[in-house]
Amino acid sequence: MATLTTALNTAFTPAAGDFIVQCSAGTAALERRNTAGAAWVSVGIVTGNDAPIVSNPVAGASYRFVQVGSTTAVVQADQ
Repeated sequence: MATLTTALNTAFTPAAGDFIVQCSAGTAALERRNTAGAAWVSVGIVTGNDAPIVSNPVAGASYRFVQVGSTTAVVQADQ
């Protein structure tokens, strides 16, 4: 399994299929945009010690983690 990102505010583009995300401290919002020019929209909130599976049925969508709150989030996405 390859790591896609461990950084906030950094876009990553997984291959088609499920990928996993985790937040081991703080709280982060996971956002997605379908094309480079599209607006970022919310996929959901990931809080400390959460590790959801994200369904990504098509290639080409970009994702990013954005900080929520004042505690620095520690995030990772893998596929």
